[in-house]
Amino acid sequence: MNETLCIIRQRRSCRAYKNEPIPADILTAIVDAGLWAPTGMNMQDRHFTIVQDKLMLDRMDKLARIKLPESALARLTERNGGNPDISIHYFAPALIVLSGGEASCAIVAENICIAAQSLSIGSCMLGLITILFDNDDTLSRDLKIPVDLPPRLGVALGYIARQTPEQERRPDQVTWL
Repeated sequence: MNETLCIIRQRRSCRAYKNEPIPADILTAIVDAGLWAPTGMNMQDRHFTIVQDKLMLDRMDKLARIKLPESALARLTERNGGNPDISIHYFAPALIVLSGGEASCAIVAENICIAAQSLSIGSCMLGLITILFDNDDTLSRDLKIPVDLPPRLGVALGYIARQTPEQERRPDQVTWL
């Protein structure tokens, strides 16, 4: 199996990160991989907001505790080993908020996650992050997100503190005709 396919098979969603910043050159390489993601008709309808500022990350966590429904808070608490001190980005030292077209942001996120894995950086796609931007443009403005490109996904990034075990893949997910 070639190196790319091995990296794809090794990648897991990381929900436990070391409290250690990602060096600028590594984070830049990961972002660059996202920039090279294809977009429909080469629209390049996406924007990246890289958040490493601890105060901003804490603010986003506080906002999540207010805006997330009880069911989501319960799931995050469960994934945090029962500890109610939850983080919408799993306390990762870096978060990329992806804004723009849904398909474009999804493809960018996958490129980012695969690039991160290839550089020994853990990642987790965050769909719940969009709730932080519902009915209030204050956070979008503070994060300098372009008005015409709505936030779609987040990607948490950091050094892995706890490995996620490999899970078997269900065989019923593919139909060949």
